[in-house]
Amino acid sequence: YRYLIPALCIVIAAYCVKHLLSSRAPKVTPAYFYDEQNGREYTITSWETSIGRSGACDIVLNYASVSRFHAVISKHKKGWVITDTHSSSGTFIKGKRIDEPTVVNDGDIVSFGGIALQFRIK
Repeated sequence: YRYLIPALCIVIAAYCVKHLLSSRAPKVTPAYFYDEQNGREYTITSWETSIGRSGACDIVLNYASVSRFHAVISKHKKGWVITDTHSSSGTFIKGKRIDEPTVVNDGDIVSFGGIALQFRIK
């Protein structure tokens, strides 16, 4: 029994590493935010994408009115969902402030701290 548990741990660890290296994540439906003011596209590249002023965010909006970690957009069975992460200036979809995770549709205007972007699905 002395060697059974370490051997079992090694087998489980090897299985996990093999699975992590061999499996591929399902593809994300290509989507992006479009800034009509300057023609810039902010591509959503993963199932969960952070949005904010911080360089640590996946989508960086370098405006003083945008919180460092402002919101998150994520893919769910029901579609793309935006969650405000307790930002100081709020997140709005079609002019309505969101207080809970909210589905966003193709063409909707989403505002992060007054910065309006159009959500688009490719």
